[in-house]
Amino acid sequence: MEDFHCEHLSDEQMKELNPIIRNAIYTGLHAISCMKMSKAAESYVNFQKMLIPGYWEQPELVSDFVRSVKLSDSQNYQD
Repeated sequence: MEDFHCEHLSDEQMKELNPIIRNAIYTGLHAISCMKMSKAAESYVNFQKMLIPGYWEQPELVSDFVRSVKLSDSQNYQD
C-alpha cells in the first residue's frame, strides 16, 4: 500500500483514504464475527457480498501472514 501511495497519491489524499479503508475493513471483520448472533450483521455481510463484481479475482492472503503462520505452526510442532 505504501508503494502505491508513494507512486500515485499525495500525503493529503492518503490521509483521507486511509481511515476509509481501515474503517471498512474493521466494520467487515466485526460484522463477520457477529453474524451468528446478529441478524443485522448477517444482513450487512450478505449485502456486501452481493456488491462484489463477478470479474474481481479471488483475494489472496498476504505472503507475510502465510509465512508467519507456517513459521508459528512449525515451532508449535517442535515444542
